[in-house]
Order: sequence, then C-alpha cells, then structure tokens
Amino acid sequence: MIKSSQAKFLLFPLFIFISYSLFASELYKFVAWKPIEDASGYQIQIKDKQGKIIIDKKIEKNYFSVQDLAVGDYFVRSAPLNLFKKPVVWSEWKEMEILISEIPTVEKKENDKPAISLKKPEPSVENKSTVSELEIEGDNFLDVTEVEIKQQETKLPILEKQFKNERRIDVKVDTAKASPGDYDLTIVNPFQKPQVVSKFLKIEETPPAKTVVEVPKGKQLHQFTYEEYMSYLEENKVKDCDMTKIPGPTLGGCYKSYVTINQSTKETRDMYAFFRLISENQNDRFFGYSYFETKCKPVFLPAKQRMTDLLNKKRSSLDSEETAKLEKAVKKLATCSE
Repeated sequence: MIKSSQAKFLLFPLFIFISYSLFASELYKFVAWKPIEDASGYQIQIKDKQGKIIIDKKIEKNYFSVQDLAVGDYFVRSAPLNLFKKPVVWSEWKEMEILISEIPTVEKKENDKPAISLKKPEPSVENKSTVSELEIEGDNFLDVTEVEIKQQETKLPILEKQFKNERRIDVKVDTAKASPGDYDLTIVNPFQKPQVVSKFLKIEETPPAKTVVEVPKGKQLHQFTYEEYMSYLEENKVKDCDMTKIPGPTLGGCYKSYVTINQSTKETRDMYAFFRLISENQNDRFFGYSYFETKCKPVFLPAKQRMTDLLNKKRSSLDSEETAKLEKAVKKLATCSE
C-alpha cells in the first residue's frame, strides 16, 4: 500500500496560486497539489531562495494557505501522511512561483442548459453507477477548483473531475439514483466564497417505451381508456396542415396564417377539450379541467383517467392553483357513474 501511494504521489506536480477575493480587501495565497488516495493528511515544507525552510506544517487538505509569503519565487515539497501521521515519501523540491487567480465564473446559457436523460438501471445489476458527463465552461478555473451539483440537499456523486484549462472543467457524475428536475451548480476555489449557478443542470425522466394499443371497434369514444383514446388520436392526426397539431376531426379549415376549429358535434368538442387537457400549456389544462368536470352523464373516461393519474403521480410538479383545480375536477368526477 505504501509503494502504491509513493508511486502515485511522485507523479503529481504542485500548483501554486494567489487568489483574490471580491469580498475582502486582501490577497489570499495558497499552495495546492493533487490529492492522494488513502492519505491521512499531508506535510508541507517551503524554503526561500537562500535554502532556509520557512514553513514546515502537517495539514489535512491538499492545499495550504501561505498568506504571510510575499509574491515571488520559493521552493516547496510535500508528502502524504500514513495512519501514524508520518510522511510516506517526499516529493522533489519544486520551484514555486506565486501566480494570480481571480474568483471563478461560469458561463450559463438560459435557453441551453445541460440536460441529462435518466436511464433505468439494469435489474440484474445492483449498485451500478450510471455515468453522465458534463462540460463546465467559464473562467478562472484551477486544478483544485471544487465542483458540487445538487438538488436541494441531494448531491450528485462526482465520479471524476478533469481540469482542462482555466476556462473548462469536465466532470463525470453518477445519476443512477438521481431524481428528475433542476440542479444547482456550486463552484469554488480555495479561500473563496462559493459561486452558485441556479438551475445549471436539468435531469429529465426518460419516458417509457410506447406500447402500441389497438383502437377498439364497436366502442363509443367516451368509453375508451386513456391509452386507447391516445391511439385513436394518433390514427387521426391532421394531414396537410403543418401549422397545427390538433386532432384531424377537430380541424375546420387550414389557411395561410390561421386555422378554424370544428366543434359541430359533441365528439369533436370533447376531442378538442381533451387535446387542451393534455397540453403543456397550463391555461389549456385549466380549460380541460373545467370542461370535463361537467361531463358526468356520461363520464368521458379518457379525461377522467388522465386527470386522476396526473394528480396521483405529478402532484409535486404542479403549483397550488393547478392542484386545487385538478382536485376539484377529480373529486367531482369520482361521484359520477360511468
């Protein structure tokens, strides 16, 4: 185990920085190096150009503040500590030049945030990681810049971090147990205030593979299940009118800059209301809730199933106004006979 630690340690050079904080009027100076796996700490020694050792300390982190040192040239070496807090092997003395580094910044494109689609874990493999790669772009990144990605108090495990240059860091995260939603990015340099980028990452739930459901024959539309009705709408999509996606039977006319809606029958009125019920637009869904909660004799079963499922499975993603409207509609439909 000691030989392994020695070999790895000797491969890692030291990196020296000055960090300027926007929240204080002083310069923060630190020396940093790659962390060593299983190290119980580190010992650092720094000597001046005359060869005099001016710092000799045992520390826990893989960086050390040298606040009292002036800008200039020094020599530094460090060693990982074993369980008895003894140095395992010293690095070679390295010439140290203190450089200037500003607070890190992250580029964020409002309409182009990174997105990850969740994959279902293989049922035969337990505790398997799902590795997703992210590229973080910005400025003033360091090799020792820390990265954290979390949703409220839940952090995504960082499996690997690669410092590419001062403008880019790549990370690999484990999303095997991640929940869908937005995640914040926290990025920090040693002795700096953490910089938080809200909603930096979006994790999306991969929709299940669609099961082909046959459209039943000899059954009234209001008696269809939700899946059967969706298959019916798929079979009856609008043709030759690229400007709309409404169901074909509800299209009255397709013109150069607008369409008209056919609501001449109860079936087309129900169909158009259902199309709005399953919309991504909240106002359209509100219309659908109000429309179908009045359809009690007979109940429009596809809409009832859709609203009940939405309330049971997606309640947490709805705001209070929509939850109240949906609860009211579902409660009323529950009293109806189908």
